[in-house]
Amino acid sequence: MAELPVVYHLPGCPYSAKLRAKMTLARIPHRSVRFRDDEEGAAAVRAHHPQGWELSPTVLIGGRYLSNPTLAEVREALAHS
Repeated sequence: MAELPVVYHLPGCPYSAKLRAKMTLARIPHRSVRFRDDEEGAAAVRAHHPQGWELSPTVLIGGRYLSNPTLAEVREALAHS
């Protein structure tokens, strides 16, 4: 069984709130993680971002990091994971 997508986010970020709500409404199981609650995960997100940012939201699916993805991009990544 594949791992759940992980949505890394910053508190109060409207973009991550919107994406997480869309994923919930689309019945896409996922795990929401605040950057400060997972220092190792946050470091991995920074390492995969060209400027080293903690971009919110960043979604981890099957070892692939998606920066501020749309729901369609999340679905596509899930289909190929």
